[in-house]
Amino acid sequence: MGENEIIHKTKNYEEISVTSMKETTVFFGDSITELCPVEDLYSIYTKQTGIPVINRGISAETTSTMLTRIDKTVLVMEPKNLVMLMGINDISQKVDNQQIVNNIHKMITLTKQKSPHTHIILQAVYPVNKSERESLYDQFQLKDRDNETINSLNKMLEELATKENITFVNVNSYLMNENGELKNEFTFDGLHPNMQGYLAIRDAIMQTLR
Repeated sequence: MGENEIIHKTKNYEEISVTSMKETTVFFGDSITELCPVEDLYSIYTKQTGIPVINRGISAETTSTMLTRIDKTVLVMEPKNLVMLMGINDISQKVDNQQIVNNIHKMITLTKQKSPHTHIILQAVYPVNKSERESLYDQFQLKDRDNETINSLNKMLEELATKENITFVNVNSYLMNENGELKNEFTFDGLHPNMQGYLAIRDAIMQTLR
């Protein structure tokens, strides 16, 4: 996805977020979030609590672009729960893990300032599956992403979450095969979860939502 598309989607979100409902549960991330039908997937949570679920994912985003838009597309809604998943696209662009953590730290700080009642849930970055990919496109998409870097980043994110006293959710034990890769039955391209993957993730996240 091109930069213009990210800008266009960001403007759309900015315009709608001004009048969107307050105190919803917002999922904030890149394509892994955008492709997830969160409204349907978490409808059981909405029925139980009356709290709507809103998607604020934009494909191809990095933590740098998310940092620039979190205020006007997310925090303006003063969410009850903010579920964050980010970093995999930074890794593909060879952004240093410490820089990723710094950007996420800034987003957490901004959230605490602008929407102090928001319950922040930071997800560990999901593993990828390179070894079972036959498609050349899948191989190309995954070539700059590796589980070693993801695992190192997740350790740093867990430390950040502890330090900032926010909820950290690592669902990777549910998602990984014996080789530490994303289970093939949970993905359609080695990177993005399919519905079975999203369902496994949902069951863990549901337990953390307020």
